[in-house]
Amino acid sequence: MNLKNLKKIFTKTALSLALALTISFTVPMASLQAEAAYYSVTPISAVLLSCNGTEVFADADTTTFVKTLAVNTPVQVTGQTSNGFWQVSLDGGIYYISQQALSAAANTTAVRFTSYDVNAALVANAASGKIIYNQGANDKLEPASTTKIMTALLVIEAIEAGQLTLDTPVLTSATAVASLPSDASHVEPRLQAGEILTVDQLLTAMMVSSDCQACNILAEAVAGSVSNFVALMNARATQLGCVNTNFTNPSGYPDKNMYTNAYSLYLITANAYAHPLFKQYFGMASAVLPATNMCAAHRALVNTDALVIPGSAYYNPYVVGGKTGTANRAGQCLVTVASREGKTIITVVLGGKNRTMYDGTVKSSRYYETNRLIELGFANYW
Repeated sequence: MNLKNLKKIFTKTALSLALALTISFTVPMASLQAEAAYYSVTPISAVLLSCNGTEVFADADTTTFVKTLAVNTPVQVTGQTSNGFWQVSLDGGIYYISQQALSAAANTTAVRFTSYDVNAALVANAASGKIIYNQGANDKLEPASTTKIMTALLVIEAIEAGQLTLDTPVLTSATAVASLPSDASHVEPRLQAGEILTVDQLLTAMMVSSDCQACNILAEAVAGSVSNFVALMNARATQLGCVNTNFTNPSGYPDKNMYTNAYSLYLITANAYAHPLFKQYFGMASAVLPATNMCAAHRALVNTDALVIPGSAYYNPYVVGGKTGTANRAGQCLVTVASREGKTIITVVLGGKNRTMYDGTVKSSRYYETNRLIELGFANYW
């Protein structure tokens, strides 16, 4: 089959594929598996390439998983099923691959059904603590700015203990801002040595814009120094039952000696989310920092988490809060709390990437896969 005819096939199935993509966000995995019951096959002859994560099934049913193909493997297509699969000839037998998992272009990414396109994934029942699903949840990985959840927890605990108030003014020290590299995430314009902000404003900058300088400023306000605060972070992690976890700074700025795992981040988030004050900052889509003694104009902040931004391609109305993290080694990370019909779940993804999909679109796997995890969590809430 020539490329022109192949494009016609893809065009013909575009609506069904778009529907399948939508279903992957809104229908539980178990329901997807149950739908593949009866189908017809239209004969086709073409050679397509496997995508990154292409899964092979014994039948046109995602419960019959066999294996995953290496990316860019040529696959002989022999038919197209009415329920969204390619029928293929592979290793001398007839198998089935999702129409969202083969492409005419090289180096693309498949929509997956039996796993998630991140290094680690977890979804848990926030009320009972039951782990609904995990994929590499205990693997030691870098947390990037999801570290700020622990920082926020300690600051809020200090407020609850009467050590600080939300209105407490804090002077930005030279050490707080000078110790961070220029590429650390920040509000615009940057916070400056000598600038005075309240604890409330610093928590807002940290949780909405992922400002790293605010982390250091708050750390000094709570513990006297960043190093003292880091010691508190690690002690609190141990108290919470975190394993394979070591914090070296309060912001999550990349450090090869800083690591944790999806399960430990879940424990930290579950504890933090039990504090009403934490929820106030965790779910802000946007905010404004008023003028200060060193910044004449207000600073408009927009959350770095696309799931909480109405109009975003990844917006999820059930998400009540989240914290992103992004770094070269850590990849794209995201911790999320979502609630629907009395069900509240916590999801964690670590090590996501921007992916060119089977159809040429580019997706952020941390958001795409978090939306899948959320639906899986709601569908299997127990």
